[in-house]
Amino acid sequence: MKILVVSSNYPRWKGDSTTPFVHNFAKQLVEKGHQVRVIAPHFEGALKKETLDNVEIRRFQYLLPQSAQTVCYQGGALGNLEKNSTNKYKLPFLLMFEWLSILVQTLLWRPEVINSHWLVPQSFLCSIVAILTRTKHVATVHGGDVFALNSGIMKKVKTFAIKQANYVSVNSSVTEQKVLDLAPNINDKLFRLPTGILPLPPIEIEDVKKLQAKLRQSPKQKLVLFVGRLSEEKGVGDAILATKLLVDKGLDIRLIVAGEGHDKQKFLDLVDEHQLTQHVQFEGWVDSNQIYTYFKSSDVFIGPSKQSSSGWIEAQGLTFVEAMLAECAVIGTKSGGIPDAVQPGKTGWLCEPNNAEDLAKAIENVLFHQDDVANIIQNARKFANENYLVEHVADKFISSINSDKVDD
Repeated sequence: MKILVVSSNYPRWKGDSTTPFVHNFAKQLVEKGHQVRVIAPHFEGALKKETLDNVEIRRFQYLLPQSAQTVCYQGGALGNLEKNSTNKYKLPFLLMFEWLSILVQTLLWRPEVINSHWLVPQSFLCSIVAILTRTKHVATVHGGDVFALNSGIMKKVKTFAIKQANYVSVNSSVTEQKVLDLAPNINDKLFRLPTGILPLPPIEIEDVKKLQAKLRQSPKQKLVLFVGRLSEEKGVGDAILATKLLVDKGLDIRLIVAGEGHDKQKFLDLVDEHQLTQHVQFEGWVDSNQIYTYFKSSDVFIGPSKQSSSGWIEAQGLTFVEAMLAECAVIGTKSGGIPDAVQPGKTGWLCEPNNAEDLAKAIENVLFHQDDVANIIQNARKFANENYLVEHVADKFISSINSDKVDD
């Protein structure tokens, strides 16, 4: 089968910091015998045409000079629009050249399926091309595209994309409900498809010991890990404040923050304000090849996500599942799609969002008081293996779009 994948967020080069889950999915489809071509925005320094892991990639240029292409990547389009208001003037060019690229590739390459990622703008643009060319269209909804951008016109755009698609895949129960709120009568073409993760890579024990020695300030110190975008809605501030509460109680813990983001300086200032420089370590961006070593080296992973002012919430929480796979205890919040994976007493622990005190209690419980942590960690690893590996996700994608009626 020839599948045209369209995304605004795709690795710009090998080893790029851009989240690779769409590429991992495309690569898995190729390994299962399908032909895959990806359309994504160009970025300065990236190739316009290349094959990466047997996936054909076509990056469309939408502005000159190349350095002016700043709408996508480096934190995502929404973050870039908020950070720099001039990016909104570049949007019409992005939309026009993306639509033309989808149309040209569909007419010349003749895919059997167009798979768009994110409703706005990809699914909307792909819907128009699919109607014109009579091509099957599968709209993949990742969550942020239905929880944010909720003006009247944007709701109409998203509803149009959902209704026009032949199939709609959603990554969690909360995303599914939001899609049904926009288009209530689409159950016959809706199926749940979590974002897939790669199998656990080999992890050298010596590498774990070296990293622990680097991060710990004392042999018995507990390591609390955060991995993700450094932004307010990801709960980094709550993680820092929870660390302050635990340190003030005399508990020997250290918060390791892995990631980059627009609000990094804000959190550095918060650490200084509470005199936590010895208890909070910012690691910056950690390569995907190394992140599992960080999970394996840590005593607990925390993801205290909460709803943003724009309406964004954590639709699935891919990092939680990666931590589970690496046998690291996980603490999430009762927010968005996180409870789909982090199930209290079974695969992890949950606390209230936007609540540093509740987060601190959960961390203390897991690290110092809970008796069955080891059993929950093993259950979580088994759960992640059985439900979230990208191989299983790709299989379900193909079987679902080839069926007359989707069975969830």
